[in-house]
Amino acid sequence: MAEKIVSPGVFTRENDLSFIAQGVGAIGGVFIGPLKQGPAFKPTIVTTQSEFEDIFGVVDSTYYTENAVQNYLRETGIATIVRVAGLGGYKELGPIAIIGSGSQSGSRIVYTIHNSEISNTSASFSATTLTSGANDTEVLLSGSQIGVNQLMSISPSATASVEAIFGTSPLGNKNGYVYTKFESLASLSGSIASAVILPAQNFNDNAVGASTPYIQSQLIGGNRFDLFKIKTISDGNVENTRFKAIISDVKAAGSVAGSDYATFTLQLRKYSDTDKRKFVLETYSNLNLDPTSPNYIARAIGDRYVTSDATGKITEYGDYSNKSRYIYIEMGNIDAIPVTAAPYGNAAYSHPIWAGLYTGSLANVVYQTNSVATSSYVSGFDFETSVVSLDNEQFLKPIPQSATTANSFSLDTTASLPLTGSVAGDVAKRAFGVAFQGGFDGKSPAKSINKGIDITGTNSQGFDLSTSAKSGSVAYQQALDAISNQDEYDINLVVLPGVIQSLHPAVAQAGIDLCESRTDCFYIMDSVAQDGTIAGAVEVAESLDTNYAATYYPWIKTIDLNTNKMVAVPPSVLMPAVFAANDNTAAEWFAPAGLNRGGITGAISVVNRLTHADRDTLYEGKVNPIAQFPGQGIVAFGQKTLQSKPSALDRINVRRLLITVKKYIASTSRYLVFEQNTAETRNKFLNTVNPYLEGIQQRQGLYAFRVVMDDSNNTPDVIDRNILQGAIFLQPTKTAEFIQIDFNILPTGATFGA
Repeated sequence: MAEKIVSPGVFTRENDLSFIAQGVGAIGGVFIGPLKQGPAFKPTIVTTQSEFEDIFGVVDSTYYTENAVQNYLRETGIATIVRVAGLGGYKELGPIAIIGSGSQSGSRIVYTIHNSEISNTSASFSATTLTSGANDTEVLLSGSQIGVNQLMSISPSATASVEAIFGTSPLGNKNGYVYTKFESLASLSGSIASAVILPAQNFNDNAVGASTPYIQSQLIGGNRFDLFKIKTISDGNVENTRFKAIISDVKAAGSVAGSDYATFTLQLRKYSDTDKRKFVLETYSNLNLDPTSPNYIARAIGDRYVTSDATGKITEYGDYSNKSRYIYIEMGNIDAIPVTAAPYGNAAYSHPIWAGLYTGSLANVVYQTNSVATSSYVSGFDFETSVVSLDNEQFLKPIPQSATTANSFSLDTTASLPLTGSVAGDVAKRAFGVAFQGGFDGKSPAKSINKGIDITGTNSQGFDLSTSAKSGSVAYQQALDAISNQDEYDINLVVLPGVIQSLHPAVAQAGIDLCESRTDCFYIMDSVAQDGTIAGAVEVAESLDTNYAATYYPWIKTIDLNTNKMVAVPPSVLMPAVFAANDNTAAEWFAPAGLNRGGITGAISVVNRLTHADRDTLYEGKVNPIAQFPGQGIVAFGQKTLQSKPSALDRINVRRLLITVKKYIASTSRYLVFEQNTAETRNKFLNTVNPYLEGIQQRQGLYAFRVVMDDSNNTPDVIDRNILQGAIFLQPTKTAEFIQIDFNILPTGATFGA
């Protein structure tokens, strides 16, 4: 009710015009590309270099992505990472198995040989045992990849050993490489060697994380129950040998006061540590299988995981948020598990070989058994015993389809340790280790990671991006789709280091399409290869027309901190840091160019040193030159977008001004949705937007602006359609890119006017 004024006096009233809705949070760029480890196709936000390395691996210059992120995080505090990994896997055709047969080992596959990168991978090995060699440990093979009558021995010490003939690297200069080697079998004397062709090994999966076998219960009524699996959050081959899990301190059901369930401890340790020199990453104590307990293993560690489908759609599963940085839990059928169940062993691991008719020749996992309470080691998967641990490690390679299972482990049979809980020393002995298996990169290891001058259309950092249908291009598209939801992922910059438009046009165009569809981010695009010409860079730029992307020339030379050698990198590796530094020292609406804000940290020289005429040609062709000035360093000396039509938006600073303003206003305006469509709501909008734009104007981002949200654009028919209409008019500040100074020579008698 309005205040009624009757007698004279001074009356005060408050109108709160300071309404400021929550604005835009911290925003950074998104870096999309291959990395050594980490979640595949799942956008992950990092805020420090140490956090990035903890998730995606220590920077060692294997891929451009890691160097680009490292440079960027030096200048800003947030980045979103989408790791590109393999899709569809690969097929290994006709691998060779070298079998040793003898009284000491029986008949066992000692080696398997796969095609290397230089082999003709479209055809299998055509290898045949011709005859025995000088002794029974030798075998003669022939085939198009091997040569005629190639003698080799299964004895590792022999001059012509299997490893000497084929090597162990899938990227080596041999026609094949040793994929698996069972050290203990190869070392046996008296073995008779033979060679066979195995069925095709189909590794037809996308990139996937690793998992332990099911952790199983003790024998209950003659049965073992699958309790849970421990799975890695990250994907890839490396996850198989990154961790080990140790389950210990197992106490029988009912032995802990207040609980009818068994309790136990789970430790996550580095794979490479030892029981005497432990490197513990995480410890979870007093865990149980009681779904109502705060120590229920799925609740205490977490069971959340996300998937990304072919369209990039992210789906989250699980009931409990992850407390662990590395693992999550997948429970078995908890309703079918008896209350008395305790973790007491593991189900069988899978063999790393699909042996076909030779399944009986496969080795088994070797388990350690601890029957002494004071022993320094735990039972279970043998990670440490010399030679045996090397054999066990073969089981931690990617698993082909149709592979059979090996052997399982349990404390109450293998270690003869019934779960009685009656002997104090028993608890100390109830400890066993499990390894992770099944992690896979989703692609063949026999493909080199081409960088620099070696990049081609069919191989950029190990991915085929030659056409939109190639698996590498499909993988990049999935990664781009994963970041396409602007309501979920807030970014202002897109970087695809190693994607070259002239070689990989489909993926580069997908980067442009992402920015144009989101309308709130900008793409730093690489146009030509390391040896690309000025004419080639201009030709690429002329074929494109967008103000959501920019390109730079030439490539930049920098020091690889791992090798201390000079390497050439595409501009997208170092330019994101220039953008971030520009935003920190000035703002997004300032040009990330010139001697004040365009200096490229880490740049030592350029691949092609430009003349003034070269810079003119590039800039006229919408390519931003990277110039090297004596005594002033390497500098981005241009700020054009790839827009063809002359307008304010053909400059990077103006486009990024619009991105910044639109992000802020869209973010703050969300709080007005479903509010009453009245003058009060309009004033809230005006009282938010006007001060913000005034601040940009004071910081040299705008010459002038005007915001209209009143009865003129909110007519009754607009209001009846439940629309709140606003209009913002901006005059962006232009940059002084061309400074022209006239020097006038005057006669002696001339005077200078005021």
